[in-house]
Amino acid sequence: MEKLRCNMCDELVDSTEISVHVAGRNHAVRKKVAEFNEMNALVGRHYENDVSVVSAWIKNLHAHDFLSGQA
Repeated sequence: MEKLRCNMCDELVDSTEISVHVAGRNHAVRKKVAEFNEMNALVGRHYENDVSVVSAWIKNLHAHDFLSGQA
């Protein structure tokens, strides 16, 4: 019986159990995390010098003094 390494989970899986492993929760969660990290890296590369409305709004929130009512 051949064992293969799952790149997502970094564990050895019997070749006959691959479909069970891929359908499992642990593998699915790791796959979603990897996809999320890849998406964030891609967005970061494309928009690293971009100033969005949300970024400007958040920066304004940090600069505003809500206790005194003055910026």
